[in-house]
Amino acid sequence: MKVFFVILIIVIILLAIILLDIFIGRAAYRKRAYEPVFTKKKSDIELIHCGADLVERMMQDIRDAVSSVHVMFFIMKNDEVSHNMFTLLKTKAQAGVSVYLLLDWSGSQKIKKPALETMKNAGVHVHFLNRPRFPYFFFHIQKRNHRKIAVIDGKVGYVGGFNIGEEYLGKKAKFGNWEDYHLRMTGEGVRDLQTLFTADLKRNTGSAELGPDVWPELPQGNIPHKIYATDGYALEKTYLANIARAKKRITICTPYYIPTKPLQQALVKARKNGVDVTLIVPMKSDHPLVREAAFTYYSELLDAGCLIYRFYQGFYHVKALIIDDHFSMIGTANFDQRSLFLNEEVNVEIDDVAFTKEVYATIEEDIKKSDLLTTENFKKRTFRQRPAEWLGKALSYFL
Repeated sequence: MKVFFVILIIVIILLAIILLDIFIGRAAYRKRAYEPVFTKKKSDIELIHCGADLVERMMQDIRDAVSSVHVMFFIMKNDEVSHNMFTLLKTKAQAGVSVYLLLDWSGSQKIKKPALETMKNAGVHVHFLNRPRFPYFFFHIQKRNHRKIAVIDGKVGYVGGFNIGEEYLGKKAKFGNWEDYHLRMTGEGVRDLQTLFTADLKRNTGSAELGPDVWPELPQGNIPHKIYATDGYALEKTYLANIARAKKRITICTPYYIPTKPLQQALVKARKNGVDVTLIVPMKSDHPLVREAAFTYYSELLDAGCLIYRFYQGFYHVKALIIDDHFSMIGTANFDQRSLFLNEEVNVEIDDVAFTKEVYATIEEDIKKSDLLTTENFKKRTFRQRPAEWLGKALSYFL
C-alpha cells in the first residue's frame, strides 16, 4: 500500500511539473508569438475539396515552376504519395529551381532518413520546425506548426487543411473518402503567403536568404480577402468577433469540436437571438478522445436549437467558419483548444457573396453524406462512453 501511495505522489508531482512547464512556457512565449494580420487584398481563389485534385494541381504547378518552390506541411509520410512529392521536389532542385520544404517536427516523424538525405543531396532545403528545446521543454514539445502552405514562383499559392499522405487522397480503408477544403490562389494575396513562409523559415533557422524572384509584381484579383496567422493567442478573439456579427446563420465545419466556454456561449447566444447555427463534424475519429470530448458540448447546443450533422461517408477534416451569405473563413485551424492556444495556424477570411455561395453548395453536399444528431439519439449513447467523454474534456487542452 505504501508503494502505491509513493508512486501516486510521484505521478502527481510529475504532472504538476509538466503542467507548470507548459503554462509558464506559454506565458513566456507570448512576447515573441508571430500573429500577423495582413491588409485586405484581392486575389483569384479556387476552392478544392478533393485530395487527389489538390495534389494533381499542386504537382503540376510545381512542374511548371521556373524559379522557386516553397512548400510547408504539418504532415508528410513515408508512403507513395509523399515520395512522389519528394521526387518532384528533388527533380526541380536538380534543375536549378530554389526548393524549400518545411515540415513540422512532430507531424512528419514518419519520413525516413534516406528520403530526407536524398532530397538534401539534390539541393532541396529541408527544415523541421518546432524541434523540442529548453527552457520549457514540455511546452515546446506541444507546439505544432499546423500550417499547410505552398508558394510557386511567388505567383501561385496554396493554403488549407490537406496534408500530404495516402489517407488524404482517400486511399486508406480506415478513413475512406477524406473531405477537406484547400484554396488555390493567384494574385496579390500570394505575397502574404510568401511572407508567412519566409517568416517561419527565418524564425526556425535564423536565416531566409531568398532571391528577389520570390517577390514578383502581382496583379489584383477579383475576390477580396485577408490572410492572418495565429500562434496560440489571437484566434479565439477572431472567432468571437466573427460569430458576434452574424445576422442570419453560422456554419462551422471542423473535425474536432472542443471550444472554449466563451465560444460555446457565443454560439448558444447567437441561436437564442434567432441566428441559425449549424455544426458539421465527422462520425469517425482519427485521434483518441476527440470525438468523446466533443459530446460534452453537444447537449447545450441541441437544447438551444443548433443543428449538428455527423459526416459518415469517410472522414471530415474541413476547417471553415461561414457567416451569413458573404463571409467565409477557410484555413488550417480547427475549432478546438489546440488550434486556439498551442498551434501555429493560418486562415483566409473571404468577403465575397459568390465565393460563399460556392462554399455553401459544397457544404450542402457534405450534409447529404451526414446524419443529423437529434436530442433523442444523443441521449441513447451508452453509459460506457461517459467516462471517455469526461476524460476527453479533462484533457481537451492537449487533444
